[in-house]
Amino acid sequence: MSYHDLYNNTSLRTVNDQGRKAPAGYHYMPNGALMLDSEMEQGGDDTTITITGFDLDLSDLPATSERRRFNILGSRGAEFILEIKDNTTGYYYNFVTNVFQVSPSRLEEQIAGNSYDGSITFPAVTGGDDQYDVYLYAKPGTIHAAYSEVRFGDGSLDINNSTGSNSLMMQKVIYQYAALTLTLQGYSIDGTVAGTMATDTISINRGKSQVETAFSLTATAGATAAYRVLKQPVANDVLAFIEPIVGENPIDLPGENIYPTATAAFTGDDVNGAVTSGSVVRMDNTDLSAVIKIGDKITSPVTTDTVNGAVTSGVTVIMNAVTATKMAVGDRVTGNADLDKSVITVASVGSGGTANKFNLSTATAISDGITLTFSSQVNRSVTTVTVVETSGTATDFTMSQAIQFRDNQPLTFSPRMNYSWPINKYADILRSNMILLTGTNVTADTSIGAYEDTITLFEGTKKQQQIIKNSRPALSTLAKKPTIVKGLVTVQEGQIVFNKQQALALAGDTLKIGAYGESGILRVYGWEVKFTDLAIALTAPTTTTTEATSAHATIAVADREGIINTVSTVSGIGINPALADPTLTTGGGLDGAGDWIMSAVQTLESGVTLTVGNTGRIATITGNIEIIKAGTANQTIRFDIDKLLSTSAPS
Repeated sequence: MSYHDLYNNTSLRTVNDQGRKAPAGYHYMPNGALMLDSEMEQGGDDTTITITGFDLDLSDLPATSERRRFNILGSRGAEFILEIKDNTTGYYYNFVTNVFQVSPSRLEEQIAGNSYDGSITFPAVTGGDDQYDVYLYAKPGTIHAAYSEVRFGDGSLDINNSTGSNSLMMQKVIYQYAALTLTLQGYSIDGTVAGTMATDTISINRGKSQVETAFSLTATAGATAAYRVLKQPVANDVLAFIEPIVGENPIDLPGENIYPTATAAFTGDDVNGAVTSGSVVRMDNTDLSAVIKIGDKITSPVTTDTVNGAVTSGVTVIMNAVTATKMAVGDRVTGNADLDKSVITVASVGSGGTANKFNLSTATAISDGITLTFSSQVNRSVTTVTVVETSGTATDFTMSQAIQFRDNQPLTFSPRMNYSWPINKYADILRSNMILLTGTNVTADTSIGAYEDTITLFEGTKKQQQIIKNSRPALSTLAKKPTIVKGLVTVQEGQIVFNKQQALALAGDTLKIGAYGESGILRVYGWEVKFTDLAIALTAPTTTTTEATSAHATIAVADREGIINTVSTVSGIGINPALADPTLTTGGGLDGAGDWIMSAVQTLESGVTLTVGNTGRIATITGNIEIIKAGTANQTIRFDIDKLLSTSAPS
């Protein structure tokens, strides 16, 4: 059936799939485009009267009211209809009253020269984010310029960057958002500088700028703690980070040794009772959860013993030692050419009831007096820990396969470590050299970095060179499409590579990955800012003497807070101004009334006010921040307190 047949049969679609009703005299084509009813009847119109362009600022609107001009370009006499609809309220813009109203309203005009100019006043946000749909219709006898389509990374249509139209309608969209909040706060990455971190906030509209604004924020130590200043802050002490979640399964890279280091030997790291069937192993250790983890690779040292009597045929071998102390069923046996060239294993131990006999899986000739080596099955096929403390028993664990062990057989456990991991989002934002902040399962001093599996040729000679066998970039989206909402990427899965391997326990963790300085804030948050006049200062604690002191270093005071021994100094009436202020040698880490011991004897009256120097419970960071361009979401910018403050004396 042709479209013309649809018209003749009066089956024109006046409502599209989204429930929007076509304007009077128009209908929807099967592809969703609008067409004049008259054009369907006449089979189209080859008119050259064209709307060639539509200039309107489509960037995000601020929370406040804003007036925006528009310009419709085209041929003289081109006729159009412009409609603006509030997507939230369903109201229409009235181009006469310049307000949105319930009843439908539109601008119907004609281009007199080569353009038509006008303006739209958008109201302030009320109650949340908003969206305005803009429709520019070509009236009969007028067409739009040829359609040029643009799509987002997820394949969805980018209507704002597409131009022209293959129908009589051109649609655009403008989003309006509530004001954003930028928060400034102190932050201790590893928690070594504890305290209550107060904040300062700045309100600003998306994408807008703000002149230099003063801020102030504090860090307050606990009642029995105190700070000393390590250095004055600079912009590179400011940190921005995002928090992707690591996938459950790390990604093995070509050439990577994923079991690089064995766990240090622990008390009772041998088998308690021979394992003759199944995959559960009992160890001597009374708390396996403290020393092994799920995913650990299991290996075992080889043993040796001497053959006692030649084997010319058959599978039974007599050894010098009791076989149950040297081997287990499934162990590989090596020691001569025939044994070494294939995998021949122990088939039984203590054969025929004789403790020194065992049987081979394959008949092999073996000379008298040679040394045989026995290697557990765990050494030739990757076997890992699947359960720690099986069935709640602290001494038991479960393996990934059933393997037999002899009693007292030592086992070695090697944790799985990987450079590369899947992440649930932010693969589009993260970059090489960004740091991985301290975490429970995080390897220290980790950053994002590309992987290279290399080999060195002619090492130690003039011809020495390094060959890259395999490599992986620091980040990859793995060809996964992003999730795009309102033109912005909200989710981008991918793969991340670290410069150091991470333990399997990292799986499922929420990471903190970020960067320092103004450039880091721009990269991570999309906020362009500039800091000036940064400073940090301590509020000097004060107290009073509760007793008179005569030529004594011990002084009774009403409150001892804010002190670090050998760092804090004391000044006040009675302290000799001609000498350096004495330091406090005892009294730090305490609160309430009690005694201080000073580095020099003092004679002081009761009730004298003393002021502490160099330390204090309250640290205040001040400065100015200029917002060159705000980002698209609320963010928190953090001062790395670990770089600025300490709660202990210098070591």
